[in-house]
Amino acid sequence: MFGNMKEMMKQAQNMRTQMKKIKKELESIECEGASANGLCKVVMTADMETKQVVLDETLLSSEAYIIENAMKTAINEALKQAKDTSAKKLKAVTGGLTDGLPGF
Repeated sequence: MFGNMKEMMKQAQNMRTQMKKIKKELESIECEGASANGLCKVVMTADMETKQVVLDETLLSSEAYIIENAMKTAINEALKQAKDTSAKKLKAVTGGLTDGLPGF
């Protein structure tokens, strides 16, 4: 019984080590989102840190709601890519155990 418990603890520690490694890796993977017209671009890491927002000069002469929509679209697209990338990397380690858990 205790041997099995020891093995489970060892596996849990190994999984935690692998997850720390993946989280570090996610910091260096860049994901990009852009508005439909390409006038706004957002670059963020797979751990969802925004690195760059680029607005085309022609967009700056637009009304505020157009700029806002372009930014929202680009941010949401970059976030989706970041979440998908993160989920794929974590699933490789957890075998899907984190599916549906907040923060994973």
